[in-house]
Amino acid sequence: MADLNAVLSRLNDRLLRLEGELFVLRSLARATLTAGDDHATRMRKLVEAAKVALADEAKRPLDKPTRKYVDAATALVEELLVEPTPARPLFTVIDGGRRD
Repeated sequence: MADLNAVLSRLNDRLLRLEGELFVLRSLARATLTAGDDHATRMRKLVEAAKVALADEAKRPLDKPTRKYVDAATALVEELLVEPTPARPLFTVIDGGRRD
């Protein structure tokens, strides 16, 4: 039983590490997509290609765990392709102060 707990602990550590790496990669992809330059265009093409590849993969007969991963990856790609709403300014300067 101690061996099983050690294996589960290592798997849990790996999953947490992968989840963290995915968060960082998603943040980098989002930042690149919203940059508005050549890199954004290339990243959009890559994400659209990933969407096509995932759609093809979803058509295949998959086991239940793989289906969950494909569905999660598809959701992530679709989330990245949605245009983000522009951020509002954190504060506004009100011109009502003292004038010299």
